[in-house]
Amino acid sequence: MLINDIVEYAARKHPERTAVLFEDEAITFAGLRDRVRRTANALRTLAEPGDRVAVLSGNRPEYLDLYYGVPAAGMALTFLNHRLHPSEIAGLVDHAQASVLIVSGEYREAMERLKDDMPTVKAVLDLDGDFPELVAQAPATEPPRPGEDSIAWLVYTSGTTGSPKGVTLSHRNLVTGIISSVATWDIPDATRFLFCFPMCHVGGYTVLVFHMRAATVGIVRSYDNDTFLRLVSEWKITQTGLAPTMIAFLLSHPGIEDRDLGTLEAIGYGASAIPAEVLRRGMDVLGCDFYQGMGMSELGGNILHFGIEEHRRAAAGETHLLAAAGRVMDLADIRIVDADLNDVPPGEPGEMIVRCDQVMRGYWREPELTELAFADGWFRTGDVVRQDEEGMVYIVDRIKDMIITGGENVASREVEQVLYRHPAVADAAVFGVPDPRWGESVRAAVVLKRDAAAEDATPEDATPEQIIAFAREHLGGYKVPRRVDIVSELPRNVAGKVLKRDLRTLYREVS
Repeated sequence: MLINDIVEYAARKHPERTAVLFEDEAITFAGLRDRVRRTANALRTLAEPGDRVAVLSGNRPEYLDLYYGVPAAGMALTFLNHRLHPSEIAGLVDHAQASVLIVSGEYREAMERLKDDMPTVKAVLDLDGDFPELVAQAPATEPPRPGEDSIAWLVYTSGTTGSPKGVTLSHRNLVTGIISSVATWDIPDATRFLFCFPMCHVGGYTVLVFHMRAATVGIVRSYDNDTFLRLVSEWKITQTGLAPTMIAFLLSHPGIEDRDLGTLEAIGYGASAIPAEVLRRGMDVLGCDFYQGMGMSELGGNILHFGIEEHRRAAAGETHLLAAAGRVMDLADIRIVDADLNDVPPGEPGEMIVRCDQVMRGYWREPELTELAFADGWFRTGDVVRQDEEGMVYIVDRIKDMIITGGENVASREVEQVLYRHPAVADAAVFGVPDPRWGESVRAAVVLKRDAAAEDATPEDATPEQIIAFAREHLGGYKVPRRVDIVSELPRNVAGKVLKRDLRTLYREVS
């Protein structure tokens, strides 16, 4: 099965059902099928099967046409993060050896100036100009079918721990991840899903998940609370996806209790754990359920699922569950191993390795990195996890985020969960910085709630010294942050993950 078959099948069964909502535009599944076919056929006049087609744009319906249309042409859609500097973007285009670059109008001039840095690019097309004209002239006939193992998406990793790497995902990889999610998530037939993240991230696969159920997907140009609240009401949205930080800030929006969110049934989240108080308030104020998925670019979607029933249990008092990422989904297999790749005893922490058809083909033009990422056919995630007796997998930390201080291992996630319990803390990141005596010392950056005296906190409670004292009440001495810095926001990538690499660099320089 090809990923563009998702639209083909939905168009045959529900041709007049709305597939996409964007601002004042509504596109049926039949209309989306024709747009995808025309996009594929237009690209075949410019490039060859196997070529890379790069896209630089914010969220818009044409981006969705490219999600399906580029792979339908037998080419690899290369995602470009528009938040990067133009020179960084040009570097990714050059690394991908893209033959076609498609940009929205606001980026064309900057990329044209960098043409010499992208020597493989034969054509630069404007989504607000020559590209729609090219597509309009192409036939809406089904293009020749590529192989299921041909590369469909080339996704550059967020670079949270180093330089971005190009993840190659085939049709088979993506379809496996999509089918696994469809089989696991609760997606009723009348679902209307609101997609709020940037489409330049692998998390866009969730759009394909809902389209496989022939559900309507609304797309926002960019997220803000007012737009979200208005569209949930206007479009009668039943499900959406948000990062925990987005949920927390939504709940602090003035007048949130009085907004009409009666159609909203469930919110899926990822990127990080959700604090217990945010979950409880979300269920109460938003009146919906919550579920979580855990995956990564290299896995072409989620492999762990933390369901609605478990979230209800957590809200009812079993808050330890909120440290979990979920149970292993049906189409994935994991092992938890030590440094020598031996299985660790049940309940003990170790690296999670994965084997399934949704694991990437490899890193683009990086054979050595690809070889290091696999061991006997198992993909090494770099996540330190443990699994409890009911099968719930808890992410202890990223291997690269583990802090070693005085010979002791400190899991940054454990410390962060304690800081989140402080009534004045809205967001927190814990990381290690070099220490001449201990090797590394524990440091934290925190964002305070808008009202630092929220709940039972007083302004005096919100000082770095008080937050450190609070941590000392709940953690062993070596785990307590030696310094806490209060910041206005944490650096995050487009998926909402904290860029701890940036924090380590910043505080190494200022210390």
